[in-house]
This record gives sequence, C-alpha cells and structure tokens, in this order.
Amino acid sequence: MNDIRGLIRLSAFAWLAVGLVIAVYVEIVNAGAVDPLATTFSEYVHVGQGTRLVGVAMLAVGFGALTIAGGVRLSGAVWAARLVALSGVALCLLAVFPQEPMDQPLTWHGAIHRHAALVAFAALPLAGLLLGGARRLSYAALAALVVFVATFLVDARAVSGLAERILLILELALLVTLTRRGGFAMQPRATLSFVARTSFPCRDLARQRRTCGRSGCGDRGEPRFGA
Repeated sequence: MNDIRGLIRLSAFAWLAVGLVIAVYVEIVNAGAVDPLATTFSEYVHVGQGTRLVGVAMLAVGFGALTIAGGVRLSGAVWAARLVALSGVALCLLAVFPQEPMDQPLTWHGAIHRHAALVAFAALPLAGLLLGGARRLSYAALAALVVFVATFLVDARAVSGLAERILLILELALLVTLTRRGGFAMQPRATLSFVARTSFPCRDLARQRRTCGRSGCGDRGEPRFGA
C-alpha cells in the first residue's frame, strides 16, 4: 500500500510540475503582449504561444488532480476524493472549451469554460475542508474565489487577472499540500475499516473480536485459529 501511495505522489507531483512550468513559460513569453493585471490565464489561448500551451497546462494540472483523487480515495475519504476528482475533470474541460477574448461577447464554449472553472476552483478547497489537513489554505482559496468572481459581477475586469493569479497560486498550493500530507494519511475510521476488511474474514470488527478471539470464524466455515 505504501508503494502505491508513493507512486501516486510521484505521478501527481510530476503532472503538477509540468503544468506549473508551462504556465510560467506562457507568462514570461507574453509578458509584454498583454496586461497581466486584467488578462486571465485562460485568455492567453488567444495570444502567441499560449494558443498551443495554455490547454496543455490545464490538462496537466487536471491530470494531477485526478491522480491526487486516487490517493485520497485510498485514505478512505470518499467524498473528499470525489470533490478532488470533480475538480480535475473540470480543469480538463477548461482545456477543451476555451475562453473567448475579453473584448468579445460571451460564447457558448466560453460559458462552459467559466462554469467549469467555478466548479474546479470551488470543489478543491471544499475537499481540503473535509480532509482537515489544510483548512486555512482552503478558506483562503474560497475567499480568493469570491474576490475573483466579484471582479466580473461589479465590472472590475481591470484586476481580474491579478485576482485569478492569486487564486491559481492558492489552488496549486492546496493540491501540493493534499499530495504531501492532507489526503494520503489514513483517517481513523478508514483505518479500522481497512483493517477489518483485509485482516479478518469476518465482516464486522466487533464480531471478529467476540468470535475469532475464541474459536476463529467458524460460523462462516473458515478454519479455526490454532487448528
């Protein structure tokens, strides 16, 4: 089991690193072409090399989130794993349905992009709150999400890019935190359930203690201990 978790961690870190390196590269090569305070990362898809690389960065981080969801599921935190997986799927949808330029009316694929982004950015910190390993970071990410959405609602697009980058940094930090410690540690109830399922033929741990301690699980036909 530890080998599987180690492989999941390595794979998750690799995907996240690929996405981060590509994102930083896109920011650097387009530094003089757009205003980073107003332009969101998604809008780089219409600028220079961002046409080819923005979607790749989103897919890489999405695959990383899906990998992390597998590790969280191994810990026994089912709902947290589902939220992380939902975030990963939504990130992949961002790459498939690009955002339109900010000076053009909202398109159908742009609407899908925005709603998928909202799902991705909300699901991940909610998973962090369920796991309890990164509560402050999760609350910070949710607060940054509210600020980012508010820039669209109150017509403050001049700072949408800045608000989004703060949000992206917090979300990426949350993914790294979940990979390192938050989502891969066995939860207490999950540990008992895991031991009961894998170590004893009886379904219920309390029943195992009553029956197997004396004569094994003879009521199900298995050999008795000491036989």
